[in-house]
Amino acid sequence: MIIGLGSDLIDIRRVEKSLERFGARFTDRIFTSIEKAKSDRRNQRAASYAKRFAAKEACAKAL
Repeated sequence: MIIGLGSDLIDIRRVEKSLERFGARFTDRIFTSIEKAKSDRRNQRAASYAKRFAAKEACAKAL
């Protein structure tokens, strides 16, 4: 059952700045431990977090 459609874009630089400024406070509040572990292993760490954040926002809009 599809409730609705959601779409979201986010600037990777914005996530990168949040990671630099808030660090674990930012990631702990928004991401699960599995999401953090997967994103932290990536070369493009900020891009991975941005992708996950955009997906969460799109899901929230759909519901």
